[in-house]
Parts: sequence; C-alpha cells; structure tokens
Amino acid sequence: MVLHRLLTGETIDQLINQVDREKHLLFYSYLTQRRGKAQFIGQYVDDHLTAVLAYISELSFPAFSFYCIEREEVLFPELIMFAREAYRLNDHVTCGTILCEHDLQLFQSYGLITGTPQRFLTMKHEDQEKLLASHSAEDVKAEEYDEVVHFLQNEGMRFFTRSEIERCPFLGIKDGKNFIAVGGFHFYDAQLVEIGNIVTRQAYRGKGLGKLLTSQLTRLGKECATDVYLGVLSENEPAVNVYKGLGYETTAERSIVDFKFKPDYKCHSSAN
Repeated sequence: MVLHRLLTGETIDQLINQVDREKHLLFYSYLTQRRGKAQFIGQYVDDHLTAVLAYISELSFPAFSFYCIEREEVLFPELIMFAREAYRLNDHVTCGTILCEHDLQLFQSYGLITGTPQRFLTMKHEDQEKLLASHSAEDVKAEEYDEVVHFLQNEGMRFFTRSEIERCPFLGIKDGKNFIAVGGFHFYDAQLVEIGNIVTRQAYRGKGLGKLLTSQLTRLGKECATDVYLGVLSENEPAVNVYKGLGYETTAERSIVDFKFKPDYKCHSSAN
C-alpha cells in the first residue's frame, strides 16, 4: 500500500540524524534552518518511508529538495503527482532543485527536466592556514540593507532572499560610498554555516575582492560552527581555484536543475 503524507516533527528529527550532511547539504538545510518554512511530503510504501519531496516558497521560484531513501521502492510518478496537487502547482510553473546523479536520472527518465542541468560543487573548508589575514571588508549595516539587496538582485543572485541579510552577517567592500563587492551567508548557526551571495561589480573583477571576502567570511563562519561550506558552479573555474587556494575541498558534485510537474501523471495512491 502506498501513502503520501506530511512528515511529523518526530520523523524530521530522525532524518536529521540519518542524513549525510556533506552529501545532502540542501536537504539537510530544509530539515534544520529552513524547517519552519518548509513542507515535507513523504512517500510510504508498506509503512516504510521511501522518499521525501520538500518545498519552500520564499525564493523567487518554487524550490524543492528531493531525498531518496529506498530507491528500488520509490513510486516516483505518484509522489510527483501528489506533490503537484498538494502544493497547487500547475504544469506551467518552473521549479528548481539540486540533484545527485541518480536522482537527476530519475527526474530525466520522466521528462521533468527543462533546459540543461548545471554541474554544482559543494565545498568544505579544510585548511585554516590558507586563509588570508586581511580584514578589509566591513559589516553591512541595517541602513544599508536595501542597497545591498538591490545590488545582489541586479547581479542575478537567484538563490538570495532578503531574510538572509536580516539574520546572517554580511560584509562589503566600498569604493567611496558605493559597494563594489559584497558577501554573506545562506546559513549561519551552530548547525550549519554556508557562505553565499558573493558578488563583485563587473568593473572591479579580477582584483581579488572575492577572495578577500571569502577568506574573511570563512573566518567569521568558523566562529559559529566547526564546518563551513560553500557552493559553486563547476564551470566557474576561476572561483573554484580561488576556493581551493583558500583551503576548500569538494565534498559532493550535484546538478542544479529546472523542472516542471507533468499534468498527465495518474496517481493511484492514498493520502493521510
């Protein structure tokens, strides 16, 4: 028998202890920092949890995280159709997620992926001695939030939300009164520190500002938690090389994908 239902707090707590954070960093963030804003639909086959599709609506697009537990038992079309109806998403809406290779193949096999997947690296900081000593970046003040939000949005930071600058430290470098580079965190607490939103204005690129920001943010992150992560497109070789030079190592390779729910799936499962 197949059932789909929202996960209980107890089940979410159990998953936190089971999930390999370095391999499934996105899903782990849904279970922890994003927990209050996320919804978790679990598929149960004969009372065994086989897969979870989690959803948040705070980004500029419907954002999901997929976690597969029993790959051989997952009834994927049923899960997708149930989630589509539960979240009231139509077939015209483009959603986004990050998938491992097996899950990417699963989504592709049902024709859900739109466009070309982008290879994405999760990197973890491992060598403190490689960080720079510079502290040239300054804290972004509350009265500067609007300016930084506008800056990041203009630079096309798709995964940035205003709530991040309101709850996490952000650093900036100015030329006169104007920001020329900023950087901060997606998450910043004892559970998970993930650096993100690092942007340098086009005219100032190639001057090492991103490296300075990343180094300073890494030091700041390690004041909060032992492990500090960041993500980068694998095709962005200059950035990857900068991060390696600062002591980061790749822990996982994934694909950022856009996908759409197909309206022609027939769901034969029950719901609780």
